Amino acid sequence: MRRSERIAIVAAGVVTPIGEGLEQFWSSLVTGVSGISPIERFPVADFRVGRGGEIKKITRIKDWSRVPECRATRLLVSAADELCAEAGSRPLPGDPDRVAVVVGTALGGVEEGEKALAGGRRLQRLRGALYDSPTQNLARWLGARGPAITVSTACASSATAIGVGADLLRQGVVDAVVAGGYDILCRFVMRGFDALRSLTREEMRPFDRRRSGLLLGEAAALVLMRREGDAGARRLGMLLGHGSASDGWHIAPEPDGRGLEHSIRSAMKEAGVEPQDVHFVSAHGTGTPLNDRIETAVLKRVLGPRAHQVPVNSIKAGMGHTMGAAAVLEGIMCLLASRHGQIPPTLNLEEPDSECDLDYVPGEARWARPEISLSTSLGFGGCNATLVLEGGTS
Repeated sequence: MRRSERIAIVAAGVVTPIGEGLEQFWSSLVTGVSGISPIERFPVADFRVGRGGEIKKITRIKDWSRVPECRATRLLVSAADELCAEAGSRPLPGDPDRVAVVVGTALGGVEEGEKALAGGRRLQRLRGALYDSPTQNLARWLGARGPAITVSTACASSATAIGVGADLLRQGVVDAVVAGGYDILCRFVMRGFDALRSLTREEMRPFDRRRSGLLLGEAAALVLMRREGDAGARRLGMLLGHGSASDGWHIAPEPDGRGLEHSIRSAMKEAGVEPQDVHFVSAHGTGTPLNDRIETAVLKRVLGPRAHQVPVNSIKAGMGHTMGAAAVLEGIMCLLASRHGQIPPTLNLEEPDSECDLDYVPGEARWARPEISLSTSLGFGGCNATLVLEGGTS
């Protein structure tokens, strides 16, 4: 079985509806804090659903004078500021020409386009509406002059971004990669999901018999990656493998989950991991009837009898589906679970579903220290990605 070079995840930074910074994010996850609330930044009275995981305030950055007036950029910069503090410096050490920035997003700088169409500073706003504008803004703030790449594979975007970043490192193109993802809430985004009738008027209930849809959230999260030999002793964890596949089916998942299954098997093959090696699965777990059933069935096919012995969770119920940021947040959660010896619970899972019959860690956090984790992601249009992660040394 092939095994690719291990990639060190040295540091991370997050800004989410349940906490700004790793410490608050983790504390909220394990104690079951909910960041779901009525949306306040823009009018929602004309929507079926006006709730979601909204970040009420960004407090980490005190001086925004050199950061563009773009919410997506400001979430990314806030996450990057924590990442640099964890890594010990800004700019990041080494040759800036060999530092890449790879960022995933489902919808890019769409709010800037929305504001441009509403009038005022039209050209400036439209420039910020380009898909890659927040990524370029982040690269400038970091002082990184290597490749700056924006990835959009819907809600699998940040997992794909991490995989692309790992490939750049393995191929010797760069010495360091800042990778992750973001998405924000705005009227355009809410209107689209509202029109699709994918938003629930109730609570998000991943894997619960009563699940009826998702709620949206906004977030940004980034990791700093290096080749294992260049990373030093301190690290959050390791990326062992990545897999990506498309269903080639429809905007909805392929009913048998063949694309997701292929992405999981590819990631495990690259990592050199067998089912008996897996200790934990961070599921996509959106709380939609079809997605949760498909994901459960795929995990049972891939892991076999082991599937019923491995804890599986979804953290989306507490902060909403953060789209382009979801996968990297879930990957960071896997590494923090290994560091702290706890697995966060799946919130609002109270009534079991006979078609979703795995161990979803309902109700409260569980004491366990998973060494090797799978993190799975599914996106509109049949985009699938999987990360295989190993806990770190600090």
